[in-house]
Amino acid sequence: MTTSIPTSVTSTAAGFQPAFKPVTTKDRHACALAAVAMLASTTLDDVWQKAEELGLPKSGPYVHVLDGDFLAKLLAQYSWVATVWKECEKPSQLPDLCIVMVDYDPEWEVGRYGVFHRAKGSHDAKFVEYVIDPTASADRLVRTDLNVLVPSWYIGVHPMGKTSSTTAKK
Repeated sequence: MTTSIPTSVTSTAAGFQPAFKPVTTKDRHACALAAVAMLASTTLDDVWQKAEELGLPKSGPYVHVLDGDFLAKLLAQYSWVATVWKECEKPSQLPDLCIVMVDYDPEWEVGRYGVFHRAKGSHDAKFVEYVIDPTASADRLVRTDLNVLVPSWYIGVHPMGKTSSTTAKK
């Protein structure tokens, strides 16, 4: 399996096509696994199976298991390296590819996971920033209105054997 961070997305004047195929879930506990499935270009069922092999219980809640260390182990199964969780306040602080937590509730320490990607558009070479939100309705699955989906935390990802690169500004 070859993993890489896409540096561009197919775009036209009317819009763009995300570089990662969206994976959806209605299970509010499975959005982290859906994010891994998108990065791995595989099915949610495949990720569930690998996660269970790594110790994820067959029924939730999963919050006590799905921490940064577990996600790193799971991503490694698909040749991705993960950073630790890092706090952020705006999309410009994010690396070019990461699992991002949005709608974070600091009191409960929970949020929704998605995949953030920043790449040049093929139409005009401007950077496109978007989040694929696996629990959203079909019309809101791919979001570019990041002022509404404010990121709170992220785990950067890059292919094994390569160092991460970013255009993020602090």
